Amino acid sequence: MRLVEKKCPNCGANLEFSETDKSCKCSYCHRAFEIERDEKKEFNNYADQFNLNELQNSVVTASKFIAVPFVIVGIGFIFIFGLIFYSEFTNIHEVKSKNTERLQTIKEDNQILSSIDEIDNDGFEDLNFACFSFLSQSVVGRSDTTYSYQSAGDSRLEKVYVASKKDSNYVISIYSKVYHNFFNQSDQHTVYIPIVFENIKKDCDFSNGKNPAPEYYFNEEKSSYIYAYGSFEDAYNNVVKVLESDYTISEK
Repeated sequence: MRLVEKKCPNCGANLEFSETDKSCKCSYCHRAFEIERDEKKEFNNYADQFNLNELQNSVVTASKFIAVPFVIVGIGFIFIFGLIFYSEFTNIHEVKSKNTERLQTIKEDNQILSSIDEIDNDGFEDLNFACFSFLSQSVVGRSDTTYSYQSAGDSRLEKVYVASKKDSNYVISIYSKVYHNFFNQSDQHTVYIPIVFENIKKDCDFSNGKNPAPEYYFNEEKSSYIYAYGSFEDAYNNVVKVLESDYTISEK
């Protein structure tokens, strides 16, 4: 244990005491003294002894190394959450785009058909299918040894017209069909059957149609007839041409 040497305040003789002593006695004048210490000075002495500056630097350096993993983990979490946010944002954007496209398609499909060019191949197939029931009707009239008319082959699509204006349209298809007398093959007739659909939208839903042609008689007795015109010109003039003053006509 290190001894501390001080001068006796009374006689000037040397005083010796240890660092932990609280009192001492002069060996020359025998006077006793209490030892008072400067704690701040002692702390500085201990600080010098243990080099606290280096200790603080070591603590700071150690804290930096300890903080590095936390920084890396924090960056990792930010990166992961960024990916999740970007993925969700992308998904929301894609869903919104698809919904917008779907709504736009629905809106376009609900618009009135304005031109023959807006009917594609599938649309023409739907049109033919919708007209099938009109074209397959049997001839009304007598069926005996004199008159029995039958269709010869399938119907033929001659022309399709779209008569359109701002909020309405007509889709008119004119078919030709041949009928002959079963008992007299020379008694043959080619007729023209118009089928009309009104207010068709762009989705081309041909659900309701009508045949506006009058009765066409195959014989003088008027016992056998079908709803048709005797010529293409008659069908066109009576069904299509009458719309020219109010509608824009396109054909194919």
